[in-house]
Amino acid sequence: MPTPRAWAELAAKRLDVFLPDHAVCEQLAALAAEEVSHLRRVAAILRTRRIPPAARRTNPWVRALRDRMRTDREPDLEVDRLLVGALIEARSCERFTRLAEVVDDPEVADLLEDLGPAEARHWRMFHGLAARLMPPEELGARWSRWLALERDLAAGFGVAPTVHG
Repeated sequence: MPTPRAWAELAAKRLDVFLPDHAVCEQLAALAAEEVSHLRRVAAILRTRRIPPAARRTNPWVRALRDRMRTDREPDLEVDRLLVGALIEARSCERFTRLAEVVDDPEVADLLEDLGPAEARHWRMFHGLAARLMPPEELGARWSRWLALERDLAAGFGVAPTVHG
């Protein structure tokens, strides 16, 4: 079914809603392109060093976060998905930044110099999208709950040389 003219007329009258919504779509597309670029850089390093890529695996930390999302109603589920995405990106940012402080490999250091700030942009974007769906005080309480949960999960998983280990 083609888009009705009535939709276009409504969108034209409400550009204050349409344009920010479109900007969000573009942000997500830019994020995906940036992540693909990072993947290609890491894959090139692996190929050059003849390091086989890791097998696909379930990430227990991410799985544990996702298992704690509210799934009974919207916008709670969407907010939780965005906040979990923000947590994943924030933890990645923190890990890449910490690793950059001690790594003595120039090629990896250069990669980390790009990854840390990119992950910071990503977590802030996800958090900002969640902020569009919920009043600030409610989002703040929800974010604090997720931070505490993530802190406890991270402590329980111990230390491994993986991004979320």
